Amino acid sequence: MNTTDKTKSQRIPVPFYDGTVTNELSADYILPDTYPDVKQILRVRARPVMIGRFISGKRLEFNGAVDYIVIFSAEAQTDRSDPDNIVSKPDTLHAVHFAAEYSGAPGELEHLDSCDISISPRVVSCTAKLQNPRKLSIKSTVATDILLTELMSCRPKIEGAKTVEDELRLEELQKSFPALISKHFIADHEQLSENLEPDASAPAIDEIVSCSAELHFHEAKPSKSSDGFTVALKGEALIDCIYKAIGDAGDYRSFQRKLPLSYIVSADEYAPDFEDVLPETLCAEAEGILSELNAAVGEDSYGERRILELDMSFDIDIRLMADTLSDLTLDVYSIERETECEQRQLELYSLGKLVPANFSVNESVAREGLNIPDGDWNVVDTTAEVRMSQAAVARGRAQLTGEAEVNCILSDHAGSFASADFTIPIKCELSAGDLTEPVSFICGCRTSDLRTRIDSGRISCDFEVSLNALFIKKARVDAVVSVTLSPETRKPPEDAASVILCYPSDGESLWQIAKRYNTTTGAISALNPSIVEAVSVSTSGKGQSAEAVGNATGAHVIMIPAGRGPVTGII
Repeated sequence: MNTTDKTKSQRIPVPFYDGTVTNELSADYILPDTYPDVKQILRVRARPVMIGRFISGKRLEFNGAVDYIVIFSAEAQTDRSDPDNIVSKPDTLHAVHFAAEYSGAPGELEHLDSCDISISPRVVSCTAKLQNPRKLSIKSTVATDILLTELMSCRPKIEGAKTVEDELRLEELQKSFPALISKHFIADHEQLSENLEPDASAPAIDEIVSCSAELHFHEAKPSKSSDGFTVALKGEALIDCIYKAIGDAGDYRSFQRKLPLSYIVSADEYAPDFEDVLPETLCAEAEGILSELNAAVGEDSYGERRILELDMSFDIDIRLMADTLSDLTLDVYSIERETECEQRQLELYSLGKLVPANFSVNESVAREGLNIPDGDWNVVDTTAEVRMSQAAVARGRAQLTGEAEVNCILSDHAGSFASADFTIPIKCELSAGDLTEPVSFICGCRTSDLRTRIDSGRISCDFEVSLNALFIKKARVDAVVSVTLSPETRKPPEDAASVILCYPSDGESLWQIAKRYNTTTGAISALNPSIVEAVSVSTSGKGQSAEAVGNATGAHVIMIPAGRGPVTGII
């Protein structure tokens, strides 16, 4: 890759910890007196929220919380006021919201004071059961992904040098490598207020059972201009409202709406971190973190309760990314003094590709095995959460596989409720360009436009999936991190010839030949201009090319000068 000196960094970001801390949570919730006894749990949703992190010596500690929303049915009390006309009332639908805190630490680590920290929690599993009619018990597993990156000097540490000239006379084999720079920050607190209403054919709202929001940003574009360093965001808030309808008792409905989101966020604070990056790799991703949501019923211009008055607050977690190009030293030697090199295997991450995608899912499952009672059931509300768990890259395509966890709340004509939980396999194929294994990926998914149908034999689901797949390339490099020079000057061999004739082996590089004969690539280049021109070898003195010269120009003989001295004879 041809780059200017400005795009090359003297320090390279190197991940030194990439792991996951798992928390097993148990939370009990006792219903307030204002709620009736629970008859059946219909849905439980869990959302992790990172609260804070701090460093204490060699320990990185973090804490967060999991927000739970539980929707359940309650059996209404039978009206026995008239013994001759006992009336059985339909069941009612309710929702409760509570949270459980957690904390963790990955263990003792080095370099915490100067590293970049990325922490991302996710809920792996969540189950709920009824301990008694007024006590809910929830168990969940939270996996917190942690990536720690340190900035390491590209230049090896030189030990034993007596003068500056000792360092300048070292022969270094260097190669440029891209490495990913990543910065997380939370944008300014945002608020959104909107009045929504169900379709005209749907009944008016008596009371709200549950209102939830999913925030999805499908576009995040960083740019540098005279206005500063900014990130332009576009996305949507997906609103799902379950309500009790005015009219027949036991009539519960739901409706979904999309609210467009568009913001321009300042990132001036992080502009210095991205000054010397490869500009074509600069990109970003964003995630909305809901902090507060309030929903109330209002009247329209006709005085009907058809308005959902929505107020929500949220933060935007933004991740800026770009590749920086750095020269790492792969080998070092001196023609004048013995050298001892210490190498370290570095695992470098670089930006592979950020791919947005949209696709439709249309699947059905058999009712058998879903524990749905016999009879005619209507769909009150459906949610689907998509998680991509694996990625395979081959022949310019990336195939993502995962699953959608679907929950349906159902009601029948008698006013009873049931739920159906099932999993649908998901597969998506994306263009991967020149990506090759090994890669890792981060994939944020959102579902919208859910439509569900149920008949006597099957439940059918249609929904749209929007995702942003970020592919990260991984490479392992053995780099020289320190060089120790011996205190004694190396003595030239007695009666040494000034020039040696060398027949390079197939695939042998100019660097290997120079090191073997204790000379420099520059000295060989000066004595063999035709061969050097044929293989396009650089003669800059530092960062010498390792391109093979053996058999590149046919059966050539290369003249090897002895050291840096003048040529006085040939053997």
